[in-house]
Amino acid sequence: MDYKGTDLHHAALRFRLLRQQGFPTSQDGFRKLKNNEGKFKEWVSRDRQGLLSLYEASHLAFNGEDILEEALNFATKNLKSSSIHPHKADTISLQKQIDFALRFPAWKCVPRSLARHSIDFYSEDASQNQKLLTFAKMDFNIVQNLHQQELYEISGWWRSFHLASSFPFVRDRLVECYYWMVCVYFEPKHRLARMISTKVYHTLSILDDTCDNFATYEELLALSEAIERMNVGALEELPDRMRNTYRLVLDLYDELEREIGKTGPTFSIDYAKGELKKLCRAYLVDLGWRVESKLPTVEEYIINGYNSSGVPKTCTSNFIGMGAEIATREAFEWVTNESKLMKACSVIGRLQNDIFSHEYEQKRNHPASGVECYMKHHGATEEEAVEFLWKKIRNAWKDIAQEYQKPTPLPVVLMDRILNLARSCNLFYENGDGYTDSRLMKDELTSLLFDPVPL
Repeated sequence: MDYKGTDLHHAALRFRLLRQQGFPTSQDGFRKLKNNEGKFKEWVSRDRQGLLSLYEASHLAFNGEDILEEALNFATKNLKSSSIHPHKADTISLQKQIDFALRFPAWKCVPRSLARHSIDFYSEDASQNQKLLTFAKMDFNIVQNLHQQELYEISGWWRSFHLASSFPFVRDRLVECYYWMVCVYFEPKHRLARMISTKVYHTLSILDDTCDNFATYEELLALSEAIERMNVGALEELPDRMRNTYRLVLDLYDELEREIGKTGPTFSIDYAKGELKKLCRAYLVDLGWRVESKLPTVEEYIINGYNSSGVPKTCTSNFIGMGAEIATREAFEWVTNESKLMKACSVIGRLQNDIFSHEYEQKRNHPASGVECYMKHHGATEEEAVEFLWKKIRNAWKDIAQEYQKPTPLPVVLMDRILNLARSCNLFYENGDGYTDSRLMKDELTSLLFDPVPL
C-alpha cells in the first residue's frame, strides 16, 4: 500500500475500524511509514489528518506490537507540537479534533461524549453534510431529554432516603452516579439497566464512604458479616452506626428483585449480591492493612484491588437490567470469574483512581494507594511510581483491545458495558478525582445532561 497524502488517513482509519470490530488486522502495513534507519518518514509528521488517524489507530495496539507503540509515541509528540504551534493549513475543526483526541482518543472515549464533541467539531466545518448534521443534533437532544426525565425520577427515589440525616458523612453524588451510568450505556433501550445501575452505584458509593470515613475495623467486620448473610435478621446484631447502611443495602436488593421479577428470572440478583460480598471482603483487607500500618507490595495491592476497585461489582450490576435473553446465566458466570477483560478494566479503574486521588486520600487517613506501595517497596519517587502505574494501565488497554478480537468471550453488547466503564475513568480522572471533587466534571457533565446542542 502506498502511504501518501490522504492515503495514510484512510489506511489508519480502516485499520482502527476493523480492529475495534474484532477483525484480524496486522500492524505490518505501517512498516512502510519508516525509512531505512527505522525512523518515521518526514512527510508523515506533515500530514496532520493522517497523523491524527495514525494516533487513533495506534491506541488499539496489542501487547508486543512495537510498530504501533512507536507510532503512538511519534504521533503524540508531533500532534502535541502542532497543538502548541498550529499549522496554517489546519482548519479550526481539525485543530479542535487534535486537541480533543490528545485528551480522549476515540477508542478510549465514552461514546456519548465523543458524539457531543464530534457534533461541535463538524458544526464548524461547512464541507460536512448539513442535513445529516442536523439529524445528529436532533437525535442527541431527544436522548438528552430522556436522560433528564430519568434523572428527575431517580432523584425522587433518592430523596426518600433523607441523605442529610441518615448519611451525613458521605459524598452526595447522585447526579454524578447517573452520569457515570450514561457513560456506560446511553441508549434509550437500556433505560431499565441504567436506572438500576445508578441505584446500585450510588449505594456502593455510600458503602465506600462508610468503610473509608466512618467505620472502625470492628464495625466494618460486623457489617461485612451481615452482608454475607443478606437478611433482615442480621440487622439487630449490627452496631447502631452500621444499621442505616445495611438497611439501605437490603432495601435496594429487595427492590431490584421485585423489579426484575416482573419480567423474568431473578438469578442476576444473586450474582450481584455475590460480588457485593467480595467487595466487602476486599474493603476489610484494605482496612486491615491500615490498622496494622502495613504497606502491601504492589502485586498484593493489585490482586486485592481487583475487587476493591468496585469494577466487578459494577459490571455485574450493569448486566442486571439488560434482560435474561441477553445477559444469560453464562454471561454472569463469566463476568464474576476474573477474566482477562475484567482484570484489565479493574486495573484501569483502581490505578487511575490512585494516581489522581492518592494525595487527597492520605490526608483523610485512607488506606494506602498503589503509589505509596510502589514508592515504599522500590525506594522510588512519586513520579517513578506514577509512571509505573501508567504503564500498567497502558498494558491493560492493550489487553482489552486483544479481548475484542473475534470470537469474543461475550456478546459485544455486554462487552461494551465493560469497555465503557473503563473509558469512563478517563473522564472522571482526567485532571484529578472528578467524583470526589465534582467541580472538575461540571463542564462535561453539563454538556451531556443539561445543555442541548444548538440547532
